[in-house]
Amino acid sequence: MHRKLIVAVAIFVCLGFGLPAAAAPPTPAAYDCQARMTQPRPAPPPPAGDMDPWQCAAPKNQKLSTALHWFRDSLEYCRLTAGVYEAALRAAYRQAVRYGPKGWIVFMDADETVLDNSLYEYERERCGAHFSGPTWAKWIKDGIAGAIPGAVAFTQTVHALGGLVAIVTNRDEANDDVTRTNLKTLGIWFDYEIGRRKGAPSEKSRRWRDAVAILTQRVGGSPKPVMWLGDQVTDFPILDAQGHIVRAMSQHDAGSHIGSRFFLIPNPVYGNWTRNPEN
Repeated sequence: MHRKLIVAVAIFVCLGFGLPAAAAPPTPAAYDCQARMTQPRPAPPPPAGDMDPWQCAAPKNQKLSTALHWFRDSLEYCRLTAGVYEAALRAAYRQAVRYGPKGWIVFMDADETVLDNSLYEYERERCGAHFSGPTWAKWIKDGIAGAIPGAVAFTQTVHALGGLVAIVTNRDEANDDVTRTNLKTLGIWFDYEIGRRKGAPSEKSRRWRDAVAILTQRVGGSPKPVMWLGDQVTDFPILDAQGHIVRAMSQHDAGSHIGSRFFLIPNPVYGNWTRNPEN
């Protein structure tokens, strides 16, 4: 029933009949949090001869941090995250009514917004280890990140409603192919994905503007960037009075539009708030 409703709404929008602003948006299929919390999530064995794998080869029975335990195993995290995606979908429906097919762009971050990297964090903590560039690169290349609760249904529904999905990530641009394959395997829809060029700043404003230009070339017309989803405030822009992108948000800003145009996915494990400029 859910799929039929999404398709019907998308066809209605595409035919240009318009939809009343007060109409109820399609509701995403209820996300099964219990399945996420109880399903086995084993790590594959490390490659033979790898002396520094992302997997924990010799666990020390290290107790998980409360942040990672909450992220992976709590109903609170799962329902809160799925709820953010449901609120974002209601906002997306309003944009579909306003702008029509291919007239609006939703920007999304990748890691901990649509891609769940908690298995990497779990394996590192089991060995009493921490994040490292070399092990993170190996994790990405394996392409086995999971999906964040609600992300698959959200991106597919935005696509059905005629929206464009642009994923802008701070993963290295050299990993774009494996990231795109990971996203497609999970069923996460995207019209555009780009990582960060080596040596370029992590600040995303230029890549957001570039994405608008490229998608405009691809689809024609004048698609408008109208929504952002991320797990850090730096995944959101500061906009001027005309709605143009000025720069990325920082910890020193007021956080305007969070909850209306910007939707914040909870991430207690790492982030800009830890004063690490790479996140």
